[in-house]
Amino acid sequence: MSFKEKVSFDQELAMNNSRGFTLIELLVTVAILVILLLIGIVCVNQSSERRYPAEAEKMLIWLQQISQRSMLEGAAYGIVAKIDENTEATFALHPVIYYRKRWVEVTSFEPFIIQHNGLVNWNMESEEEEFLPQTSVSPPTFDKNSAILDTQEDFLLPELAFLPDGYTEPAGEIQLFFESYNASFNFWWDMNESAIVMERREL
Repeated sequence: MSFKEKVSFDQELAMNNSRGFTLIELLVTVAILVILLLIGIVCVNQSSERRYPAEAEKMLIWLQQISQRSMLEGAAYGIVAKIDENTEATFALHPVIYYRKRWVEVTSFEPFIIQHNGLVNWNMESEEEEFLPQTSVSPPTFDKNSAILDTQEDFLLPELAFLPDGYTEPAGEIQLFFESYNASFNFWWDMNESAIVMERREL
């Protein structure tokens, strides 16, 4: 092989090696990008999956705080569901206290706002009578003949009440679920633990 042929062969070999190395680099880069993309998708999915149990945990803590306050203060506390007029879905839970034979909203305790399009079902036993009856504080209205007129007064009616002796009325469960999640979170009063507990159930 002549000197020119050897130089030409070496140059061609170097060019081939250069092209091969560039191709390998490209493949490695693509592979890294694909791996990073997959990791990102997994992280987003995991974050989405965690937000629903986290919302249920926040609701559990909120319910436990109300029950503890009821026992500490020796007063009955209740939960009023705020309903969206358009969707008829519960969008918030407001605490109330039984004061002077009426349920009154509590301003010192923040309501629980349901996030992530959560839905609430009240699976409670029906009560034949109101367990804590309410009386009107408004004076009666009379007509010109001194007859009492029927007046319609709006009372706050809690879905669930925490009693100071460590019970809830009525008996039953609160169910929290999400349309894009395959499980529900159920809350009820555990007599053995004297506390609100939560259980995750597959749908």
